Amino acid sequence: MAVLIHFSIKSSPLALLKYVTGETKEHKAEIVTGINCSEDPESAYIEMGLCYEHYAGEKFHRTAKPVGKEHIKMHHYVISFEGDEVTPQEAQRIAEQWAYDTFGNNRQILIAVHTDTDNIHVHVAVNAFSMDGKRWIDNKSTLKKCRENINKLCKAKHLSVIEHPKWNANQSYAEWLARQNGTSWKQKLCDDIDRIVLMENVKTIDHLVMQLCNCGYLVRKGKYLCVKPENSGKRQGVRTLKLGDGYGLEELQYRIENKDKEMSLDKVLSYTGVQREYAICLRQIQIGFYRKDDFFINVTYNELRRSAELLCYIHEHNIHSKEDFEKHVNSIAEKSDLATERLKETKEKIKEKEFILENGDRYLALLHREGPLYPNMLKDLEPYEILSENKIWSKEDIQKVSQELKLLKSQLPAFEREYEKAVADKKAVTAHYTTFIRQTETDYERCLRSGKKELEEYEANLSKPPKKQFSEVVERMVDWANKVNAKVAEENRIEEEQRRAAEEWRRRNSNCR
Repeated sequence: MAVLIHFSIKSSPLALLKYVTGETKEHKAEIVTGINCSEDPESAYIEMGLCYEHYAGEKFHRTAKPVGKEHIKMHHYVISFEGDEVTPQEAQRIAEQWAYDTFGNNRQILIAVHTDTDNIHVHVAVNAFSMDGKRWIDNKSTLKKCRENINKLCKAKHLSVIEHPKWNANQSYAEWLARQNGTSWKQKLCDDIDRIVLMENVKTIDHLVMQLCNCGYLVRKGKYLCVKPENSGKRQGVRTLKLGDGYGLEELQYRIENKDKEMSLDKVLSYTGVQREYAICLRQIQIGFYRKDDFFINVTYNELRRSAELLCYIHEHNIHSKEDFEKHVNSIAEKSDLATERLKETKEKIKEKEFILENGDRYLALLHREGPLYPNMLKDLEPYEILSENKIWSKEDIQKVSQELKLLKSQLPAFEREYEKAVADKKAVTAHYTTFIRQTETDYERCLRSGKKELEEYEANLSKPPKKQFSEVVERMVDWANKVNAKVAEENRIEEEQRRAAEEWRRRNSNCR
């Protein structure tokens, strides 16, 4: 079983290289291997430093307190194997192959196998810049790639791997203990945020901040949301994104806008084709996530937000199948390529016209020089070959070039806007299509099946009202008709009595006369 962890090195790369090879430890490394660098730590330091300083434009070793953001100089990976599962030689071969699979063959890497503990482990020191100037960015995605690569190699060697790694919450023991004892102010903050987010009058992040202040918190809003209790003294606040999934600014905004409400079945029925299937999946994911279903344990608020944005995107662009999506992606890519090529050609033409205007007089002077041809004339005209290609023979030709240059420069802003929009569209559709493919290739068939069954039952109930409900409607209609008939009969009886009374009154009056 191989466990891989990562450390970022921002200062003292030489100290890391000496630690990796074991020169600063009681036991030196069993095996040391250098990829594109020496095995000696001091020589490797010089070689890596030359590469880093060439591309980064800053010193490899920190000599003073940095001003502003400090960049990562090296990446330190540690690969630990379980017990005596592998020999030092096997560990070295696996680590070397892992380095090639992960970083390629043009990056300086120092690998050292250590046997001074119960578990054989390998230290891997990686230069932040490759030999062709590409910086290695460590994030969740690249760390996942590193672990997938080591697991793949271990499986090939029939070694054990961690099939279901536990989620690391980056939570200190003190914080964990406080939460267990119910004394954690961070846990109380999470509970307060969860309660405030669901309040009807909270519709923006500013409303959330206002409510947190009313609850006795000091809040600072900037790039992040930083919160701490009002009477906490010198205690540092915490960025809400450190509280866990769903507490970053984007996640909080999503939670406020959606209020933990899943998509309704009526809304699902408004879609057709792949849109309806995706809406069904999104509803099932929302229900499972909000109800903390074990199947959706790895779903995050960001995943929910991306899924909702994807559904809106395919609905807006009238995409009803995977083939439609692929055609749409290709269409956007073609537009982006055309806009890029148009902008590139325009800039090249502008550069060409400017060169002609700058050197036109000199070229014409050489071209129309009086007297016999001199031996070096062709050599002198070589730098101005582009003027010859554009058929520049006179001052009038240069004036035409000047007018063409003005026209090109007037068109350039529109081409730049077109290019920026095309690039943004391509970036957006690539992100949506990547999400679509990744999700459809996972176990979404399960939630699609259960969602379709729920939708079919709902549609059946909509298409035909239940008998009981229909009979109740009929009974209410009969009662209403009986009441109307009774009222009409009563009005007729009163009217007849009034008519008879009037006739009796007239008869009596006639007898008196």
